[in-house]
Amino acid sequence: MENIKVRKIGNSIGIILPKESGLQVGDLLGYKQDGKKLILDAQNVGREHDKRLIESSFEDFSNGNIHLEEDMKKKFEKYGWGSVNV
Repeated sequence: MENIKVRKIGNSIGIILPKESGLQVGDLLGYKQDGKKLILDAQNVGREHDKRLIESSFEDFSNGNIHLEEDMKKKFEKYGWGSVNV
């Protein structure tokens, strides 16, 4: 087990997690305290990230940024769009 230093951040305290944790800015961790043990739960982080990604993709619709497949075929046919029949 590695140690993580608790630091003063403004009027609070916090920790800095290593990049290898796979967490991103804005991720929400669950936590609970069990005696002297603090348990961080990242189980829902992936789901929350996907939820934010899906919600941001729907912003395109409300902004009128909609592209039909036929338009995409015309624009990108030189790159092979639509050339593969499935």
